[in-house]
Amino acid sequence: MKIAICDDEKIFRDEMITAVYDYFGKLDVECLSYEDGSELVAAYEQGETFSAVFLDIEMSHMDGMTAAGKLRKAGLEAPIIFLTSHTELAMDGYEVSAFRFLAKPMDPGKLEKTLQDLKEALWEKKRLLIRYEGEDVILFLNDIRYVEAMNNSVSIVLKDEEYTIRKKLSDLEQELSDLTDDFARIHRGYIVNLEHVKKHRGNEVYLTGNVTLPLSRGYVATFKEKLYAYVRNSAK
Repeated sequence: MKIAICDDEKIFRDEMITAVYDYFGKLDVECLSYEDGSELVAAYEQGETFSAVFLDIEMSHMDGMTAAGKLRKAGLEAPIIFLTSHTELAMDGYEVSAFRFLAKPMDPGKLEKTLQDLKEALWEKKRLLIRYEGEDVILFLNDIRYVEAMNNSVSIVLKDEEYTIRKKLSDLEQELSDLTDDFARIHRGYIVNLEHVKKHRGNEVYLTGNVTLPLSRGYVATFKEKLYAYVRNSAK
């Protein structure tokens, strides 16, 4: 897999590359080095692929948050780990689905924990088993964008696929909650994956893929509580 390291300080790029290789091993990972956000975005738009991106927020030509927004708009769904001396920016990061924030100077213990979590996200994804058209189908949880109730069935919506199965939304909600805390009910007819939430405003929730879903008044408090807890955990 390929991991991009984007930072305008070469010393820090080299430090990150060494840490990634020490953890994953050079046989499993290729680190790609970029000194500016615009260089990183251009590489992706020209066909380069990334399994994960370590991205400095404070860079002179194109800052990391801008670069992350452009990458998401261009279709990147890989985890983005922000590197910053200003962790108060964590709340801004959920609009581009930040995986984690790491404070500078780097704490070795927190970096190792981030790499552990990244490995789990990339290689040891949690799965949901469903019965679809007479076959058992395994879905990776982080691929699910949202779930919609449809009469006596539910529709599980991914980026390029959709599975409609006979099941109550409340039953699927319980199955998901047994696996992870990353899903939240926003309406009597919708459950969203917090990993795919870009923002919320008024009575609407905006997801990746230009999806807008209704947010019911009765679910606002619990949705915000889960979302902010998700963002705080991502910033650790």
